Amino acid sequence: MNSEAQKLVAAGKLAAADGEKLSQLEPGTFCRHKSWGVGKVAEWDLLGDKIILDFEGKPGHGLKISFAITSLEVLPQDHFLARRLADLEGLKQMARENASALVEIALKSAKGGRMLLGELENLLKPHVLTEGEYKKWWEGAKKTLKNARHIVVPAKRTEPLILRSSEEKAGDGMIRTYLGARDMKGKLAALALIQKDLDLFEDPARELLPALQDISETVRKAWRLHLKDSLQIILLRDEVIESIQGAALPLGSMKIADLISEARAQLTEAVGGLPVSLLGRMYRAFPDAFPERAWVPEILNHLTRTGGRAVAEIATVLDANDELDVLAEFLKKAVRNRALTTDLLIWICKERKGLAESVFDIDLANAILDAIEHDHVQGGPKRTGRLSDLLSDDKTLIHELVIETEEDEVRRFAKRIINTSVFDELTRRSLMARIIKARPEMEVLMAENAGPREDNSLIVSWESLERKKKELEELVTVKIPQNKHDIQIARAEGDLRENGGYKAAKEQQSVLLRLQNKMERELRLARGTDFAGAATDKAGIGTIVDYEAPGGGRTETLTILGAWDGDVENNIVSYLSEIAKAFIGKAPGDTAEIPSESGAPKPVKILAVRPFNTSAAA
Repeated sequence: MNSEAQKLVAAGKLAAADGEKLSQLEPGTFCRHKSWGVGKVAEWDLLGDKIILDFEGKPGHGLKISFAITSLEVLPQDHFLARRLADLEGLKQMARENASALVEIALKSAKGGRMLLGELENLLKPHVLTEGEYKKWWEGAKKTLKNARHIVVPAKRTEPLILRSSEEKAGDGMIRTYLGARDMKGKLAALALIQKDLDLFEDPARELLPALQDISETVRKAWRLHLKDSLQIILLRDEVIESIQGAALPLGSMKIADLISEARAQLTEAVGGLPVSLLGRMYRAFPDAFPERAWVPEILNHLTRTGGRAVAEIATVLDANDELDVLAEFLKKAVRNRALTTDLLIWICKERKGLAESVFDIDLANAILDAIEHDHVQGGPKRTGRLSDLLSDDKTLIHELVIETEEDEVRRFAKRIINTSVFDELTRRSLMARIIKARPEMEVLMAENAGPREDNSLIVSWESLERKKKELEELVTVKIPQNKHDIQIARAEGDLRENGGYKAAKEQQSVLLRLQNKMERELRLARGTDFAGAATDKAGIGTIVDYEAPGGGRTETLTILGAWDGDVENNIVSYLSEIAKAFIGKAPGDTAEIPSESGAPKPVKILAVRPFNTSAAA
């Protein structure tokens, strides 16, 4: 204990434990305060009951002794913060000349030799490096650190920089890190480091054996809950083994084909986040996972359910196994049925001179427009971006789609371009210019402006509009949340492959979401009315039609109202119904042919046309 501190303890002014702590804060000691940062003890003022410290940017700051011994953390002389306070210029020079040594000092000062990139950034800015200097410095430092094998640079900011111990072999340390990881993500990160630094192993086939055995055991236990991570670690393991000469899987190891087969039902949901290189490896294992040719429908199922990166990999696997004809037939059917994802449409266009050549025609062009218009209705312009950009940015796409197509087909496609509401005027003109360049005879369409545009709005009564809004509100606020709750309860019951309640709830979810999309689309198109002022010279929306029943002898009435107003018991029909279409446009004295149960239309005579909204008419 410091002699001065001993005197304070003997005089009863300090407890013995506090005297020991005070002794650690002798002048010249570096320390850290959680609010004021790093400082250096300048002197003791025992008479004034204070310790004087020089903090960064705040020299000569006094703290009561009792407060100082409880709030200050003593730092060793070689701690990064101590060096930053004592020799800032030296650290700045090191940053310029030896980035790896600077990072090593920082890691030696961190707990366990580990530090997140954000923590390193906080240590260096703004004292050693300014805000503007840091980003450029770190880009250069990463290149330097590639040669500093005792420092592990993470691939992601969420993973730490690691200083490897010099007391053990690098390979032993990496295996120890892998085996010590408590979860799948930790094991994945550790295996990625092993793959990156395989050259640090003296005998990788032997040294990696404990990790390889652990991977199979871990995946067998965890894949049902962590399928994506399980796929990734098995695929990464196989990549590592392939890169080691003479290496092989331990006897009894779980193979990727085994996992694919077992996880078949959940596979499409799990592959989305896999790196492209691993996706290709996974799909190449399908023929082994499903015997005979059962793998073909399985892999085709993934074509329309997985992301864009998977499309090319799947097509490559089909082609490599002489199944290109099957792929072509599948794509043709998908184009006809408009069952193509945006990713698949884009891939077909990019592969129009390769694997997708057989399905590149004008029907594909119409499928692209259908998809753009559908996305526009579903989510507005933001949803149409990628396909719209494809049409605009690929300068030869339109030309190749129409150059050898029959005139009528080109004309219909051109009319769709002119009349669609999803493109602005500039884009429409640009696309039409490309069509005309390929097919000059289409120029007449621009002059004619393709005739009047079709009105797609839905005419509905105000009452039915409010009723539909309430139905949608109940769907969104009650039924869909309840279904989500049902799914969560079913999921908690265990194995999803055998969980009938879970499957039923998920199927119901699809139904509800489709219904939501449909109702929202209809409401966007709806135009409310009270049918006031409906013309009665001819039958139309908002009128009551009196007509002579088939066979004569009695008079019947039919009320024609909005799209959602049908009421069979009260002889009210939607203007979209077949019987309403038979009457609309007909005047009293005209004959209308209405549908019958036999299928043959029956002629009836219109006697009178009256307004439905009589109070408004009056």
